[in-house]
Amino acid sequence: MRRVKWGQWILPLGAGALSAAAMPGVGAGPVLFLSLVPLLREIAEGRGFRAGLLFGVAFFAIDLRWVLTLYRFTPLVTLGLVLIVAYLALSVGLLGLLLSFLRRRAGDVRWALAVVAGFAGLEFLRALGPLGFTFSSFYLAVSRIPPFVQIAAYVGPYAITAAIVAVNVFLFLAFRRRDARFALGAAAALALLVVPALLPVPPDAGETERVAVISSLVEQESKLDSRNLTTLLARYGALADEAVAQDPDLIVFPESFLPAYILRNPAALARLQAVAREAKAEVVFGTGDVRGGAWYNCVVLLDPAGDVAAVYDMERPVPFGEYVPGRRLWEALGVAALMEDLLPEDLTPGRDQVPLRGIATPICFESTFADGSRDLVRQGGRLVVTVTNDAWFALSAQRDAHFAFAVFRAVENRRWVVQAANGGISGVVSPTGRVTAQTRDEGVLVADVARRNDLSLYTRWGDLPALVLFGLALVAAVPRRRGKEQM
Repeated sequence: MRRVKWGQWILPLGAGALSAAAMPGVGAGPVLFLSLVPLLREIAEGRGFRAGLLFGVAFFAIDLRWVLTLYRFTPLVTLGLVLIVAYLALSVGLLGLLLSFLRRRAGDVRWALAVVAGFAGLEFLRALGPLGFTFSSFYLAVSRIPPFVQIAAYVGPYAITAAIVAVNVFLFLAFRRRDARFALGAAAALALLVVPALLPVPPDAGETERVAVISSLVEQESKLDSRNLTTLLARYGALADEAVAQDPDLIVFPESFLPAYILRNPAALARLQAVAREAKAEVVFGTGDVRGGAWYNCVVLLDPAGDVAAVYDMERPVPFGEYVPGRRLWEALGVAALMEDLLPEDLTPGRDQVPLRGIATPICFESTFADGSRDLVRQGGRLVVTVTNDAWFALSAQRDAHFAFAVFRAVENRRWVVQAANGGISGVVSPTGRVTAQTRDEGVLVADVARRNDLSLYTRWGDLPALVLFGLALVAAVPRRRGKEQM
């Protein structure tokens, strides 16, 4: 009995740890097509809540370990990680509880459909609202396997999660029932994932253009100190000169790369305007800005003449990083001082933002959500450029996870994606999800891209088709009558 009891703990914890190893940062992606089987065994045995909770604790604590790199700024991050892991693990526990309930009342196939819809739907729900969070999504595990990501152009990234879970649940049923038909189900799920890779992708219709990406490794502590402005301006100026020498059509700097509000700092702005004029190229850069007493995180586009042509304001700031959700509630609870120490001022989100002359510019955290990039592409974004500052996380696995999202934003919208990072991964991804260039070092990355006008099915319809399918699968799993399980 004691051995069985220990197994009931070890199996879900081991499944969570193994699944975390499949995610970016470790990168054993194919493991995820098997690693959920021990969890599903425990759920099928009626221990869904405990199994889901334990799986979630192991999976999220390991995969989100990079959050602890923020400890050097505030010890509160330890409590923050505990709360994040508890919140995310609880949701998996509740899903496990529901699936255990259905297991006793639904046949194998209907239960399998519920498992698939449940896990995929949970990831979708997790991305919603002001506390939306998309890191640790299962689909990220296959970001470096282009044939497995093409389905995202048709029904979105959660379909990939659904296929991964489907392979796991049908393999579990094949082992459990010793029935080869379920193994065929796993093969069919894998085939559904791969078949879209066989469909033709429209070629680039426009002319190619050369983009020069400024990649840097400035420590966050240095970047926050305004006394370093002169030194950093010279450092980035040298990188800009290197970029100009490549005769680019577009030069991209990272997010808020200088300790200054560039649009309000004549010297810093003049230096970047000179870069645009010398290269006869558009220049995109990130900077903070203050307007009317409000603080914004924005992307600026300079035209080849050096004039400010357009500005995009971040629409989805980082909760508890760039703004405190429900600040008045925290004040009512008597912890206003704690929130003030954490973040004295909230970022003001932009409203009704549009592409910068055909360039969609999700900023950092925004690029981890499919809907932001999709909306900008629908509004005329022909090229996606992400500027980010990942130096907060000190060269941790976070940069791998963040760059993985670029692959999905590219495939979902059939757009070239350019990412310029400080302290992260800078790179270029093709509309088919192939990484054509990348670097983790400081320097200038040069690649050819094209601006496209075609719209993918996912860009047009979003997650609606996938959600309809998930809903139908859940409806099919609803118990109709008690009795002996039916196939």
